[in-house]
Amino acid sequence: MKFRNYLIAVISAFFLAMPVSGFAQAILTVSTHSTSQSYSLDDILAMPQTTVTTSNHYVEGSTVFQGPSLRYVLEQTDIKEDAMLRMTALNDFSVDVPASDAFKYDVILAVHQNGEKMSVRDKGPIWIIYPMDDHPELSDSLYSDRLIWQLSSISVK
Repeated sequence: MKFRNYLIAVISAFFLAMPVSGFAQAILTVSTHSTSQSYSLDDILAMPQTTVTTSNHYVEGSTVFQGPSLRYVLEQTDIKEDAMLRMTALNDFSVDVPASDAFKYDVILAVHQNGEKMSVRDKGPIWIIYPMDDHPELSDSLYSDRLIWQLSSISVK
């Protein structure tokens, strides 16, 4: 009887681990007061990609990050420059960021670091990256605090 239960558990786990055809897992949700859009990693990779080479308090030296611009993502859901955004990570940590940052700087939703896809363990799958080295004013801790990793949602406050 124990072996039968074990076998059922193993077979169930196998089928649960299989990808479901036609359904890509959402890794990011962007919401306004009237709409919500979910994106899979494939959706994010299909967007125009921006490369930012910069340093920050969480990496050693200059690092190459790649992903779509935050501006592009906001424009897809008609979020304007004057909006205030609540960015939330997988662990429910959140930070408020003015959307104007995305329109003033090349802020990206980094999904690659030095050419490698970022895992949850390595601040992925999405890490908000500012081009810190390109703008001296971004060296302020105010902006370092906005480098939220493991980003899972963006919502208009």
